[in-house]
Amino acid sequence: MEDENKDKYDFLLGLLEEGDAMVCLDARNAGVDVPPQHKNDPTLNLIFNLNFRRPLDIQKEGIYVTLSFQGRPHECVIPFDAVWAIYEPLLKKGQVWEESLPKDISLEEHLASKQKSPAKKKKAPKVKEGGKKEESDTQIRPKRDRSHLRVIK
Repeated sequence: MEDENKDKYDFLLGLLEEGDAMVCLDARNAGVDVPPQHKNDPTLNLIFNLNFRRPLDIQKEGIYVTLSFQGRPHECVIPFDAVWAIYEPLLKKGQVWEESLPKDISLEEHLASKQKSPAKKKKAPKVKEGGKKEESDTQIRPKRDRSHLRVIK
């Protein structure tokens, strides 16, 4: 497991040098310290970046950082034993460590649930001659998800 954790450590540092890194972890792991509302999540995803305001301490055994959850800071401990995937969110460049994947989740189902659905079509009123409104299909842009976390080194 030490070699696997070194791989996770090296891979995370490599991605952070380029920008964001999404860390997928099993928050149920005994060594993980996250807020109670996330503690039972086997597929907790956290985004890290070296430009975060709070210090990010990445050591061979894990990640130590204060993150904000719903506006409240929490000192998080994320041992690499609990990490089962790390990837770059925009480019989808990453790696999964199948040996660390929780036995009770399916990677395929997890990935399918994380796929963004296409923009929804909504009927919007269109004004015709004479001031009457007509229904037409228009694209509504999805709101940008700003719920991700950022970390500063």
